[in-house]
Amino acid sequence: MSTLNEIKDIDTLKSFGTYTEVKLRVEEKIGVSLKVSDWSQLLKKITIQSVSVNQHIDKLNYLILEDKNLKEIGQLSDAKKLVSELLSFRIKARSWKQLKRSLKMIVSAFNKHDIADKSELFEKNKIRNFISSSRLEGVQISENLTSRSMADVLNKYREN
Repeated sequence: MSTLNEIKDIDTLKSFGTYTEVKLRVEEKIGVSLKVSDWSQLLKKITIQSVSVNQHIDKLNYLILEDKNLKEIGQLSDAKKLVSELLSFRIKARSWKQLKRSLKMIVSAFNKHDIADKSELFEKNKIRNFISSSRLEGVQISENLTSRSMADVLNKYREN
């Protein structure tokens, strides 16, 4: 059971062992108690959580990257609330360290890819920040800047 997003049906779940064994391994892997009572509920929980994690993977990786990223949200309760909304289930933590550790466990359990390296994440954040700051200047830029460099975009708008 390398990543939980690879589980597509009940037969795959059953191939890992008995219901109790599989449920306990999944709970241990994600660090969250699952309140389910049968195979179909377990599969449904895994599927929903996998979709949630992979849908918000960039934001989750950003939050995991540095302690300050989580703390920028505000109070611990605000951070837990935001993370819970992103993950589609309530996350419990009594400290920033515990919240970050739980978030790392969940992301690594469901993420299709390894946690992005810092330089790749930095580049994504740089582009997202550039787009946001450009919007403040009245310049609309689409998210797919891969074909042009930021300098090309700036030069285009300087000419106008």
